[in-house]
Amino acid sequence: MSGWGVIPSLRFSDLGAALSFYRDVVGFEVERGGPEATNAAVRFGDARVMLETAASHYGDAYNAEIRDRLGSRSPHALYIEAERLDELYGRLQAGDGRIVDPLGERPWGQSEFTVEDPEGNWLTFWRAGAS
Repeated sequence: MSGWGVIPSLRFSDLGAALSFYRDVVGFEVERGGPEATNAAVRFGDARVMLETAASHYGDAYNAEIRDRLGSRSPHALYIEAERLDELYGRLQAGDGRIVDPLGERPWGQSEFTVEDPEGNWLTFWRAGAS
């Protein structure tokens, strides 16, 4: 079906801090929501991500699961294609992002690096060929 896609949802204990990181440090555009909201949609090029926190409009069991999972280590990383990889990497080195894996050429033919967000989620930015 055309027009359908997958939008990952990441959960945070402090949505304001998450939005600040994604918007101000990384450079995502906020499509919907804000620091006082319980969820927000952000975009980086064609990549879209939902950011959310426990909220009164969710059920008690769902909120308990969200809170229980916060702060746990995740084996997952979101891979996001980026055009100006060197520029983005420099921005993140100068900002509040913790670089987990530095920018480098990979044997599979792409340049990439990984940064950790405030809740411990990994974002791997990549570009085919040279950075």
